[in-house]
Amino acid sequence: MILFNIKTKLFLVLVLVSIVPIIVVSVSSYQSYTKLVNEQTSLVTSTTIGNSVKSMEEILQNIDRISVTLLQQSSNATAYSTVSDELLKLNNTNDQYDIFMIRSKLKLIFENILLGYNYINGLYLFTPDGKWISYGSSGTDLRLDYIALHDQWYLDTIQRKGDLYVGEVGVKPYIINAKQSIGFSRALYDPNNHEFLGVFMLDCSMNIFDGLKRNPAPSLSNLYLADDQGKILYSTDGQPIGQPLAANLVSAMEHVNSNSQYKVIQDKIMTVMQKVPGHPWNVIANISLERLYEQYNISQKLLLYIAVSCAVIFLLLSFFLSNLITKPIIELTKMMRKTKSHPFVKIKPKRSKQIDEIGILYHEFDKMMKQIDTHIRESYQNKILTLDSQMKALEAQINSHFLYNTLESINSIAEIEEVESIVVMTKSLGDMFRYSIKTDSERVTVSEELQHVENYMAIQQIRYGDKISFKLLVDPEVRSCHMLKLLLQPLVENAIYHGLENKRGKGSITITGKLQEERIIFEVCDDGVGMSPEQVNELRQLLSQPPEFISVGQRLKQSIGIKNVHSRIVLYYGDRYGLTFQSEVHQGTRITVEIPSL
Repeated sequence: MILFNIKTKLFLVLVLVSIVPIIVVSVSSYQSYTKLVNEQTSLVTSTTIGNSVKSMEEILQNIDRISVTLLQQSSNATAYSTVSDELLKLNNTNDQYDIFMIRSKLKLIFENILLGYNYINGLYLFTPDGKWISYGSSGTDLRLDYIALHDQWYLDTIQRKGDLYVGEVGVKPYIINAKQSIGFSRALYDPNNHEFLGVFMLDCSMNIFDGLKRNPAPSLSNLYLADDQGKILYSTDGQPIGQPLAANLVSAMEHVNSNSQYKVIQDKIMTVMQKVPGHPWNVIANISLERLYEQYNISQKLLLYIAVSCAVIFLLLSFFLSNLITKPIIELTKMMRKTKSHPFVKIKPKRSKQIDEIGILYHEFDKMMKQIDTHIRESYQNKILTLDSQMKALEAQINSHFLYNTLESINSIAEIEEVESIVVMTKSLGDMFRYSIKTDSERVTVSEELQHVENYMAIQQIRYGDKISFKLLVDPEVRSCHMLKLLLQPLVENAIYHGLENKRGKGSITITGKLQEERIIFEVCDDGVGMSPEQVNELRQLLSQPPEFISVGQRLKQSIGIKNVHSRIVLYYGDRYGLTFQSEVHQGTRITVEIPSL
């Protein structure tokens, strides 16, 4: 099916390898970006609130310092007189002139305070008997008929026994031209005898909260200053002063402590709170994350556009690469299918200049087809050779049985006539024929093969007498191994007729056998006339040629002796095994037989 071909699979793999990372990177980038925005927003908000709290803390410290050090300040640059001294005088007089003079002496101190802090509307001193002195700015002053002795703020201030009292935010009805403001007051006591001298009040405008206006994202967030009861003292979104905070903010204020900030995200709103140390005020920031993400929506869209563009580009590249890579393979597949109807057609690569793996595949396929054709032809030849060998074996069996029976008759007559040499010769020759016509297996033990050689040499020694000596030097472990029969006797026969027969004087033949790295190594050595270099080259060329035949039943002279033995070994064990030889004129010949140990 087309859905499962290599082109489709490679395309899907390339798509997965390219698209999946894009999706993962895009989602991860978006999440990281969102997390970074949240972290940065939280950090900026926390820093802003921290700075706002620090600003409020500094303002409250200034107010606290003004009210604490007021009594020790001098009222006259030439004669040392403190505010405390002037308040004692004020408490002990009702004379309007004395009151005017006291006010004049304190004017410089109060004006310096007013000029030093732009958020102070007015400074007011109230005596225990109801008298007061006021210093206002921008046309503000106390009403002439105002008596503070029974006002709640006044009573609360006295109850604090000298601690700073923070009033409520609002318009004070006892001040002329009053606007929304917040009052701070403190009860004053004589530093010498702790006598109650009166109450000092600072009326501060809403400019005191200018530090809360440093909102980093005014369109996304709101800042509030609220007391511990949840009443709004100041807000950047214009909510009325004194109104309660939202219920969720009031409940969140319960988790705020004086040492750290409290953060919570609920319903896509981030809330950060911090308490003003030492005072019942809380700075609160509310940030809408939903509106924040809308502000950064362009970044989200840009990220999406980049991801989609990359995905489209990788899809096109995947299609192009899968087609480029698989096209030669598909063409090769078509060629291979053609071999079903034309098994022996030689296929030449269409891309002869291609040197990559695909080109190698084309060339190797062509090479493989040639090898298959060669293998088939060789197999066909080997089958014919086997058939020819079987025909020879049948003929040999017929001839051998006749000769064997004839030899048995001669042996019986020789024993009757007591001719020992004929008995030995016929007995050995009969064993040789019996060994040759053995048909139960082509393989025999090395001991049986060596016995066949000894029978042959027994016959030859009767013929040549002591002219030829024979030695067997075969390791005992080799004798139990198996081998093809009739491998060694033809080599011994070759050594006698081509090496020793034409030699003057005596000669010898030695057969050695040993195991070496899972191989059996036989050596057949003679000290005969040897061979010339030309004869050696001719014999080596003969051994290198494959077995040949003309037709079944016809014989070639080269199919006997050394060539026959070598061909049988190669055909049976493979071309890694066979015969090698060394020979020199008048020095003799050494033939080495290598077969696997089985």
